Amino acid sequence: MRSVAKTLTIIVPALNEEAKIADTINAVLPLAHDLLDDYEVVLVNDGSTDATGSIMERYAADPHVSIIQHEQRRGLGFTFLEVLKRAKFDSIVLIPGDDAYRHDGIARMFRAVGAADLVICHRDNQSDRSFLRSAQSHALRMTLNALFGFGLFDYHGVPIYPVKWVRRIALDAEGYAFQICALISLLQLGLTYVQVPVSLNAELKGSSRALRLRTYVALGNAIVVLLRRVPIRDIDPSLIPANVRRPPAR
Repeated sequence: MRSVAKTLTIIVPALNEEAKIADTINAVLPLAHDLLDDYEVVLVNDGSTDATGSIMERYAADPHVSIIQHEQRRGLGFTFLEVLKRAKFDSIVLIPGDDAYRHDGIARMFRAVGAADLVICHRDNQSDRSFLRSAQSHALRMTLNALFGFGLFDYHGVPIYPVKWVRRIALDAEGYAFQICALISLLQLGLTYVQVPVSLNAELKGSSRALRLRTYVALGNAIVVLLRRVPIRDIDPSLIPANVRRPPAR
């Protein structure tokens, strides 16, 4: 049986991450080169006021790298959809530019490309982060598992999405909520998935944009949208895979 080619579009967005963006890129590029058959890395400077954009430009000579410079902050949801429209490869992932993930976890992520329709990378050491961030993530996971019944370990890690399917989902959520909308929508279609553990860098602590009121509002709105569109109305039923068996969570 012919193996599936491991090809991946990698988005690396950053907002004022001059201290971390080079570490992130310097981890992603060699791992992608060693573990993937082909890839592109799209660096997105999301309106930074520090040296983030100029640091990204240092990588412009790499043929696998392209750079998008936003003059103003547009948010993760906008950035994801912007790159999704032009993605060259079958799968797409967004890796934050703040060097949040340990490099061995990124390696496991890349090795899993092609193992299933979706690769759901779950954070396995959230207790190393602040109590509020850890509690928020656990509460969100329990709520979404109760509402949708998928039994995932994490809904806000780093999913690797199948480009052809996620392009068919109507993603109108902003900020952090777009990812949950995409993930649950694809699971509702019955796509196969594997769960892969990745670890956070323990030293990455402090306040988080994820704790802002607008994030809770966006998440609430996204959940309402998802509950109202089962089955998903935005996709031709004839395109949905037939008799797909979802593997058990790992």
